[in-house]
Amino acid sequence: MPSKTGASWRSPHLAADKLQAVALPGESQSGRLRFPAHEENVVVKSLLHAVVTLAFAGAPLAALAQAPTPAATPPAAAAPTLEPATSPLQLPYPVFGTPVNGVVGPPSREYPTVDLKQSIAISVARSPVLASARADAALAAVQVRAALGNALPNVSGAASTTRFRGSTQSGVQSGVRTNEALTQNQIALQVRQLVFDGFRTEAQIAAANAASVAAADSYRSQLQQLALNVASSYYAALTAERQTGAALASLKNAQTQRDLVAAQAAAGTAARSDISNAELQVAQARVVVIKAQAAALTSLASYATTLGLSPEEIVQPVDDVPASNPGIMSALAVPSYQEALKRAFALRPDWSAAQEQVLASQRSLRAARAARWPTLAGSASAGSSSTDLTGGTFQPSWNIGAQLTLPIYDGGIIAAGVKTAEEQEAKAQAAQTTTQLTIESGVKQALIGLASAEAGLTAANQERATADETLKATEARYKAGVTTLPLLLQAQTGYTTALVDQVNAAYGLRQAEQQYLFAIGDNVKI
Repeated sequence: MPSKTGASWRSPHLAADKLQAVALPGESQSGRLRFPAHEENVVVKSLLHAVVTLAFAGAPLAALAQAPTPAATPPAAAAPTLEPATSPLQLPYPVFGTPVNGVVGPPSREYPTVDLKQSIAISVARSPVLASARADAALAAVQVRAALGNALPNVSGAASTTRFRGSTQSGVQSGVRTNEALTQNQIALQVRQLVFDGFRTEAQIAAANAASVAAADSYRSQLQQLALNVASSYYAALTAERQTGAALASLKNAQTQRDLVAAQAAAGTAARSDISNAELQVAQARVVVIKAQAAALTSLASYATTLGLSPEEIVQPVDDVPASNPGIMSALAVPSYQEALKRAFALRPDWSAAQEQVLASQRSLRAARAARWPTLAGSASAGSSSTDLTGGTFQPSWNIGAQLTLPIYDGGIIAAGVKTAEEQEAKAQAAQTTTQLTIESGVKQALIGLASAEAGLTAANQERATADETLKATEARYKAGVTTLPLLLQAQTGYTTALVDQVNAAYGLRQAEQQYLFAIGDNVKI
């Protein structure tokens, strides 16, 4: 709240900065404070205000008169902390910021850890998308059995018993009226076999078989896509956690520099106003930590959801990037485009599915055209039926024959079926071309991404090494009084940027590797 003198007040820690802001116009080279005469009342009132405020806050009154000492880490009341015991992030420093209740879960460090293969296995077992794809493959297999049944003999049996009054049935003086109730029993076995239908049934079986293979390949394609999604979520969670660690390391470094500036100001080799600049760096670093922590928790929740688990369940992915030196991580070799494309067309299940869909549409068209051909079927039956009034005295009977059916006019039904099959074939051909272009583009982009990621990691490692060296040299020069605070803060900013760039480059390479393996159809061993 503004005071009567017009000076604003925020916290006891800024008292020295307020004094320095008044003292800057008359500051001597020795570091002593000299105030213009017309500003002495302002200074005195500011001092009194600071003393009263510090007294009520419980701070020592001698703090203003003594040389500033290195500031301690802010207490929990000033900056709420989430204890590592209640956090899934295994970090070397306290995590600043208090998340929403229930997000992290019960205070326990017994979080299950899973590697990438285990993560994929969990998602495969729980994924509803894969369950739907499995059902589609099973339905397609059933259609094969249904089509095959048309080519097999059709055997059926029949039995009947009838009691009536009226004209007698065949075998008992047909046409004679009687007042007695009659009983007739009959049993028969019938067989029907398709002989020729213009190879229509054969084409239908081939079409169903190709569609079944396409459904199975589509399931494999869904499996590979799921594995890519799991890998992306897996490394996104690890990236967010490592970025939180980098933010915490940057915060710790900013606190060290703040203490260094305070010590330099106490020795008279730095202006007291530099302390506020260093405090600003600490505050900004703390904000970055809070945001990074939120991003890490969000990434873990998204990772659990990708596995088919509740976002309330915390599953910790195993980090396969070296913590001390990400630059030594292994990487895949970058092949030529033609070699990678050849592998992709050999391994990608979506390409195989597209080819089978084209084959199925061609066979369906052939079956539709075969409907114009005549159909020849043979049939035979054998049985026995009663011949007396009481349903006894059985007499055997049998018959054998053939049936020829020739379509003459059906109102255009066959023509419409042929036209539909032709359009379905054209659609399947277009889908195959689209799949081919998608695979070619995906392989090209994956190769570019992989090569770029490997080069980016090399550059990020060099950037990190240069930033470390620059920061150490600048801190040493600042301690010796031969450089300025802006250069020190600039070195700190460069160090923070290098940390984040190295983390992003390391996990970006892992993401690029997974994208490349997916592009060539080798990210899941089936």
